[in-house]
Amino acid sequence: MSLICRVWLSLPAYLKVNKMSVDNKVPEIRFKGFGGEWKTSELSGLALFNPKAELPENFKYVDLESVKGTSLIGYKIESIDTAPSRAQRLAQKGDVFYQTVRPYQKNNYLFHSVEVDYVFSTGYAQLRPYFNDNFLLNLVQRDSFVKDVLNNCTGTSYPAINASTLATLGVSYPKSEAEQTRIGNYFQKLDELINQHQQKHDKLNSIKKAMLEKMFPKQGETMPEIRFKGFTGEWKTSKLSELALFNPKAELPESFKYVDLESVKGTSLIGYKVESRDSAPSRAQRLAQKGDVFYQTVRPYQKNNYLFDSVENDYVFSTGYAQLRPYFNGNFLLNVFQRDSFIKNVLYNCTGTSYPAINASTLATLEVSYPKSEAEQTQIGNYFQKLDALINQHQQQITKLNNIKQACLSKMFV
Repeated sequence: MSLICRVWLSLPAYLKVNKMSVDNKVPEIRFKGFGGEWKTSELSGLALFNPKAELPENFKYVDLESVKGTSLIGYKIESIDTAPSRAQRLAQKGDVFYQTVRPYQKNNYLFHSVEVDYVFSTGYAQLRPYFNDNFLLNLVQRDSFVKDVLNNCTGTSYPAINASTLATLGVSYPKSEAEQTRIGNYFQKLDELINQHQQKHDKLNSIKKAMLEKMFPKQGETMPEIRFKGFTGEWKTSKLSELALFNPKAELPESFKYVDLESVKGTSLIGYKVESRDSAPSRAQRLAQKGDVFYQTVRPYQKNNYLFDSVENDYVFSTGYAQLRPYFNGNFLLNVFQRDSFIKNVLYNCTGTSYPAINASTLATLEVSYPKSEAEQTQIGNYFQKLDALINQHQQQITKLNNIKQACLSKMFV
């Protein structure tokens, strides 16, 4: 049984379902041993906002790009003389930093280090909790709280809330600090699992990116830096139109599964919409066949490209994808498309700025390198297929854990 299943299935062992309504200030799911209604107060009743402190001469600066989810992913070394004017929030262990700009992103962080040289941007509200810090972090991660925040934001493209308004928002919390701690610890463990999978996912993506550049020839070269044993000789260069049939014509079935530009993420199909031929969007035109590669021609920098590996004959892709029916290994062709150097060439041939796009006829003229040996093409394709499978496994775990977290945030708070 997976760790995710154990987490979810173990909940009844120490949680109870409460039949009282949320209107009575009691959460739907609660740890056993705790009762009574929750208290309600303004957020300022749970934490000190933006405490003043003298900054050190040199420090690690955390801006709005440095927190992703509930994880710190980076910082910049700054000095007090040269740092941005927004570098003002000196962190202390236990502080919660709430992203006040575009708060729907939920990039909020609990500072759990004893180091005294981290300074956060004023794009965060700094909350120094009076009670359990993990409880407070997850209180502000809830969808209902974010909705309340957004209702009090100013601005449209970059909605933001100021700290004084944030401090007045009403929240509910258990009177018992022991219950706060129990809830906080539960979500801390859940976040640790999510972060573990995210780190593995990111590491594998970094490996893939590096290997995509080393296992294919660089610009102006005819052989890759890294190669499987047993293969030698220069690679060939051809236009894409010589490697695959573009946008083959086919009659659509009466009803089908429609794949639009939101349905592919990375190299995975994450969904579809059931449509009929009479009522489907006009862009539903590319009838998939096993082995076809679908290349996202709109915003190609997103690299949402897919190898259709099913024998089903009722998947229809949007014209936002170019459909390529390879003359040889499909996995090899898919990974030609995932390389940064190829994307750079595509973007150079795109039209538009906000939504850069390349048409299929232009894409077909782009040149790519490939080994003469189909066996080498297959071995390269299989290598990246296995790497993608590992990446997708971690992404699925992250998605499942995040779904569990969102369900629990909704049911374990008032």
